[in-house]
Amino acid sequence: MKSLGVQVRKTWFEVRIFISLSIVTIVTIFSFLSFKNTPSTLEIAGGWFGLSAGSSVRYGYLIIAFLVLFASLIRMWAGSILTSKTVMAFRVQNSKLALSGPYNFVRNPIYFADLIAFSALALCLKPVGLLIPVLIWIHYYQLIKYEEEKLVTKFGGTYSEYIHSVPGLNPGIKQIKSLFKVPLDFSINYDGFRHNAQYILFIPGLIFASFTGKFIYAILIGLPAVIDWAVIHIIIGVSKDIPEKEKSSSKSRQFIRSKVFRDILYAQCWEDPEMDRIAFGTKPGDTVFSITSGGCNALAFLLDDPENVICLDMNRFQNYLLSLKISAFKTLEYNETLEFFGVRPSNRRWELYERLKPILSEEEQLYWSNKKADINKGIIHCGKYERYMHLLKKVFRILIGRKIINELFNTSCIEEQRILFQEKWDNFKWVLFCRIFLSRAFASMLFDKAFYKYLEPSFSFEKYYRSAVRRAVTELPARENYFLAYILSGNYFNDNLPVYLKKENYEFIRDRVNRIKLVTSGCLEYLRSLPGNTISKFNFTNIFEWMSIEEFTILLLETLRSAKDGAVITYRNHLVTRNRPEMFADQIIPDMKLSLELRKRDRSFIYKAYVVERIKKNLCHS
Repeated sequence: MKSLGVQVRKTWFEVRIFISLSIVTIVTIFSFLSFKNTPSTLEIAGGWFGLSAGSSVRYGYLIIAFLVLFASLIRMWAGSILTSKTVMAFRVQNSKLALSGPYNFVRNPIYFADLIAFSALALCLKPVGLLIPVLIWIHYYQLIKYEEEKLVTKFGGTYSEYIHSVPGLNPGIKQIKSLFKVPLDFSINYDGFRHNAQYILFIPGLIFASFTGKFIYAILIGLPAVIDWAVIHIIIGVSKDIPEKEKSSSKSRQFIRSKVFRDILYAQCWEDPEMDRIAFGTKPGDTVFSITSGGCNALAFLLDDPENVICLDMNRFQNYLLSLKISAFKTLEYNETLEFFGVRPSNRRWELYERLKPILSEEEQLYWSNKKADINKGIIHCGKYERYMHLLKKVFRILIGRKIINELFNTSCIEEQRILFQEKWDNFKWVLFCRIFLSRAFASMLFDKAFYKYLEPSFSFEKYYRSAVRRAVTELPARENYFLAYILSGNYFNDNLPVYLKKENYEFIRDRVNRIKLVTSGCLEYLRSLPGNTISKFNFTNIFEWMSIEEFTILLLETLRSAKDGAVITYRNHLVTRNRPEMFADQIIPDMKLSLELRKRDRSFIYKAYVVERIKKNLCHS
């Protein structure tokens, strides 16, 4: 029993960041959703002093901005003494004992700074928001007890004496006075600033909110810094926990550090397979090559009865996902598959998984059997990109409004969609949302930098995605767009599913899923392993924008060699523009007319270009 208690406390400490973020997130959302007509604590407090609600908010936000600044300076000061590797490590670090600077007046100045910031920001919420500092104090008290037991064991009497002379979390009068006696001791270095600035954007956010009277703006402006801090905290926190055997080569280290290869990035494909099916014109006997991604497109390609579909991905977890989807088609009935995937509500997804598990490989079983939470919520929701979409959905509902989103999907024509967008959607709140949540900085915190390696520094994410959403809402039929439905509602509509999940196609696909071959490799390495004249159709999605022009050119050379005469290549340009180099002018022929025609119909509105090219082998020296 004692060992269980020790393990619980150890785990509590190691996941402390997630507990803190959960407390703040849950109470904040509860405050917004459950007490809509209740005044904020600031307004109530201002009323005690005879201030109007407007004045209470205006002056209160400015005072809170000052308190947040004060808390940030203390945190940065303390973080400059104890490095980020010590502060952010998931396990207790006892290699260094800090007894200077802010550690002279409180043993845990970083926790103390957090309490000031949380208490101040909680005043902006409804009275229920005061639960935040209370719960955080209880949480920190447990952390301090556990951490200091370890430090006493390491430093003995020195630390015991320190405990008796300096308060743990709440400084007394004596310590507060001493704070003003050590101004020359105050210093902040880059490490202390960079890794302890999670509240810094709340300061301009609160100043802005004092003029608008809307605390939601302070949250939206402040949130990117919190997310940045959380991501960095996790990266630094786990950096020492990578097994030594995985550090054996520079290539392994590169893969481990890359976010792309750590887990499932895409739980579903975000390219419209109908575009590729039209461009391919697949016939029986054709071999289709496709990037796996979420596996949806590969399953859709079976509808055109190719001889086989080769699915390749460098991320083995994406192949594990497609293998699980294939197993569902083989084992489950249609309605059960929709339940299991997460399209329809279900409380028996784990039970369904147990039925199809036996036909998975041992590696796949090991992976999925440790992903019970992902299975239970539905596998089309388990990707990193889908979690980002669900975050956007929540913010959309706050800023745009559930009512307007419902109106969009109930419009009867494009003209009604345009009017709705112009009159109810395209406003200041929408512009602010784009600047924060559709910015390059925000995306870079969530996704691997490899996505943006070849992107021009001046490229504006905000303008690009604002234009893409405008097109989706004002030029494409919203009700027919399952991509837009997923982004705005968190799921598909039952009357408009991806083609591979439509009832009339289920048995046809089920009979052909064995034609899918899964390959975990890089494109160049795999194509080099193939004999010439093998592939009829190539679906490269948007992988070319991850490559340099030189790498792109080399891959096209191997594509030519492995392709059959008349083979079709399709790919997308998302943020980086890629078109076949002029050296292939006689061998790879762009079909500009079809490309433009299909781009106009493309329901996956985030891509700026859709490219169709045809190979002429008779002019190619293979």
